[in-house]
Amino acid sequence: MTTNKMVAAPIQYHQSRHTDSHGVRSPDLLARWPWIGLLMFLVGGLAFGALFYNLRSQGPLLQWDRTLATILPAIGLQNPATLKPLMDAGYYLGGWGVIILGILFGIYFIVKRYWQELAMVAIGMAGETLLFEALSNLIGRARPPTQIWIILKIPGFPSGHTMAAVTFFGLLAYLLAPKMHSVFGKVFVIGLAILIMLFIGFTRVFTAAHYFTDVLAGYAMGIAWFGVVYTLVERYFVKRKVVHAKRE
Repeated sequence: MTTNKMVAAPIQYHQSRHTDSHGVRSPDLLARWPWIGLLMFLVGGLAFGALFYNLRSQGPLLQWDRTLATILPAIGLQNPATLKPLMDAGYYLGGWGVIILGILFGIYFIVKRYWQELAMVAIGMAGETLLFEALSNLIGRARPPTQIWIILKIPGFPSGHTMAAVTFFGLLAYLLAPKMHSVFGKVFVIGLAILIMLFIGFTRVFTAAHYFTDVLAGYAMGIAWFGVVYTLVERYFVKRKVVHAKRE
């Protein structure tokens, strides 16, 4: 009888989290299916590696970099009154927007005592920042000389804004989509998150704050980081819950 209760405990734990409608909780999909996180890590890591090799070997994608870094800023300078506020919005949304929203969600998780979700936000965003700093300074690629409006001097490969966008807005979609009761609601949340990520990346290329491959590398590394860090965090907390249930 005791053995049956011990075996059933993890199942009861998962069911209670999935049916919780009173808070923003992780669905634990990555903990139950870690191969998804592994696949994200492999795809993102391989894509980043390919883009880095293209950069070091002066590959064909660099022609796209130079072309877009010349054409798009010129278009922006022709109509700055309309385009500058829109492009600035992408910059601040991927920077201070992520920071402020991350703090607000962190406070929410502390108040609700949702330690797993707090760990996902804190580790995900802090780790993404450190990873960007390490990679960008190690690779040391200069930004395009055609930057307009907001001028940045720090190295730009990969794009930190797009890494942050994938890490944070991807996590929000992962947490919020299961709360939607209809397929339309789930598609809307996921689609909105993707649009925000693409918008932020587009503004970085349009203003020549980054080369096109910088942004692609940011997406790739963001996907890889998402897959590995959130899977590990979920697995850790799920195992803790299972051990605690067995002890009881």
